[in-house]
Amino acid sequence: MAGKLVRAGGSVLAALTIVAVGATVGVGTAAAVSTGSAGLGSAAFPCDGCNDGGFDDFQRRGDILVRYQGPGEAVVGQEVAFTAAFEARGYASVDRLPDLAVATVTHHAPKGFTFTGAEVTAYDPDSGGYPVTALDSSVVVDPASGDVTVAAPAGGWAIPEFVSSNQGTTYYGSGNVIVKLSYKAIESVGDGASGLTYTGTGVPASDGWVAKGTTRVTQGLGGFGSSGS
Repeated sequence: MAGKLVRAGGSVLAALTIVAVGATVGVGTAAAVSTGSAGLGSAAFPCDGCNDGGFDDFQRRGDILVRYQGPGEAVVGQEVAFTAAFEARGYASVDRLPDLAVATVTHHAPKGFTFTGAEVTAYDPDSGGYPVTALDSSVVVDPASGDVTVAAPAGGWAIPEFVSSNQGTTYYGSGNVIVKLSYKAIESVGDGASGLTYTGTGVPASDGWVAKGTTRVTQGLGGFGSSGS
């Protein structure tokens, strides 16, 4: 299965390739996107650079919560990732979770980065073993703003529910839908702002970016890059 990376006007920009280890979609090649050397987050929330002074923003729209993470700093030439982990409600309850799904995620990258690929997975503790499943997606890049929108197939990406028991009481909690967007740093920028918004079941319309972060790009030792703001 393969999606298509298209510009907002509809012209095909590049083919997207599903690789064997996950639904990674990359620009122009069949290889998985490298995540660089900025450091790794947890297995459930792969956030390159988040252990190196990265940002971590929690927001909620309707019944869907998002945890938006990204690197605080990158070096020109480095590949990094910004991730959005979605969950329902945010706590375990004796009540079943509502049926919730994420439909689209739109990401505004900081200046100094170029988009290289996207990956969508579901984290479901009830599935056993390593509980991460690759999900289908398509990607559109706005030619004017460079904003990246990752879209689910019809019906959206369902947020998993898991069940646990404590002293005879059954509790219901939320798994995650995780959208990982990979970029390459191409020029030095001081404190570039990024933002993210999303649509889904019961998610009200947003007037701006729901979750935000800041990332700077430096030239590194012996590197060459143009300054920006």
